Amino acid sequence: MNSNMQILGLILSILNYALVFLFIFNLLKVNYYNQIVSIFVKAYSPIAKIFSPLPIQALNILILAIVFKLSSLVIYFGDQYVITTLLGVAVIQTIMIILRIIFFAVIGGVILSWVSPSNSNAFLELIEEISYKSLMPIRNYIPSAGGLDFSPLFVLILINLIESFLSDMLRSIV
Repeated sequence: MNSNMQILGLILSILNYALVFLFIFNLLKVNYYNQIVSIFVKAYSPIAKIFSPLPIQALNILILAIVFKLSSLVIYFGDQYVITTLLGVAVIQTIMIILRIIFFAVIGGVILSWVSPSNSNAFLELIEEISYKSLMPIRNYIPSAGGLDFSPLFVLILINLIESFLSDMLRSIV
């Protein structure tokens, strides 16, 4: 494989990460007036005009992220594996990236709640918002006990269990 193909694979992987972030922003309905989110949305809007097979924008973004991941995997491993195997790997790796981003956002949100509960930095606000909106479904079932919020602990354990299952699935595919 020549260096041009490696650079193309790297660019496609970076685009995959950008689309995964945009998917998370869209799925959790974060504040679109945040400067970081607005950069992602403005960068995606020309692509959205071209690539919109489904009426649900979050699914379009997810499909496009999987396509970019599949393209980078085909560039790196195209001659070693069948395309359906690479598609399965692309789907699993994209889901694992989503889970890992939410995992670190929850950890960041917990740390920020101790260190700097109110801030005006766009990046820190985004981390807190992703963390808060990721924890809301669990907080509906597990109330805080005496001022202690155990929902981050449950979310982190759940994410680790899902990632363990997905990595076992990935090993069985490849």
